[in-house]
Amino acid sequence: MRISVPDLMATCRFARPVRGLICAAVLAGLLTACQGASESGVKSAPASPVVSNSGASPAAPDAGSVIEAGASGPAIANLPPEPPAPPEPVVDDDPQQLYGVDPVALDALLGQPSLIRNEAPAQIWQYRSRTCVFDVFLYEEPGGPRVSYLEARDDAAQRIEPRACLNELLRARMGLAPLG
Repeated sequence: MRISVPDLMATCRFARPVRGLICAAVLAGLLTACQGASESGVKSAPASPVVSNSGASPAAPDAGSVIEAGASGPAIANLPPEPPAPPEPVVDDDPQQLYGVDPVALDALLGQPSLIRNEAPAQIWQYRSRTCVFDVFLYEEPGGPRVSYLEARDDAAQRIEPRACLNELLRARMGLAPLG
């Protein structure tokens, strides 16, 4: 059974006077024994570490530091570093991968378009991100419609490189934060 000093002191404080003297003598004996053990080179079991999460004062240890109580006062030891975050998945944003793709594969890659326009002989699937519009043109070929042309533009309707817009669309679909 482990009894802490504060618990023992509380017991002594509320005991009857005779028992209070006995408690005080036992407490003094324990403290003397602990001090003698540390001076003789005998190590006692280390105190349970306390993790400090407060940054209330500038003198307080950093969050995540461990404070170990010892005979000479508190000692601060750093916890092992957090494991590195898993690498972010690779986003294949090469627009060339879309050429020749059928509607089923296009839907699997980019999801449902925001808008589908039929402008004979093409069907245009339009995807929108927070900063661009990505148009995918499907033309009828033997075996069904296929992607034949791509175009991307910014919010001001200025043409931009399709790769950047495709990257943003794919990252959003994968649940990743946009770049930059």
